Amino acid sequence: MNRSYKHFFRTRVREFTIPLISDGLVLGRQAPIGGVAFSKALELLIVSPFERIGLEDEVISDILIRQSLLRRVPRERLVEFVLQRVKPLMGPEEILHLELTAEILIEEESS
Repeated sequence: MNRSYKHFFRTRVREFTIPLISDGLVLGRQAPIGGVAFSKALELLIVSPFERIGLEDEVISDILIRQSLLRRVPRERLVEFVLQRVKPLMGPEEILHLELTAEILIEEESS
């Protein structure tokens, strides 16, 4: 009996960039690295500051988010969004990368 094997590879190669995080991370409760340790590593690697938001949740332990985004989006709204939209997509052992676009519409009426 002759067997033949074919191997197919598909890859995407990108330049390694710093920062490793563009906007934020969502850390699962059983992730291999915790929020405090990840925050300390970011302080050493990245100039722009990140804020750690600790959560009391069965899946998510922390959200690490760029502080500049928290100037545009209320912290409570961000946490609500992550819990409603991101949490269902992850397991407690995962770390998910976030790319966020915060768009603000300002309307002003003059008399």
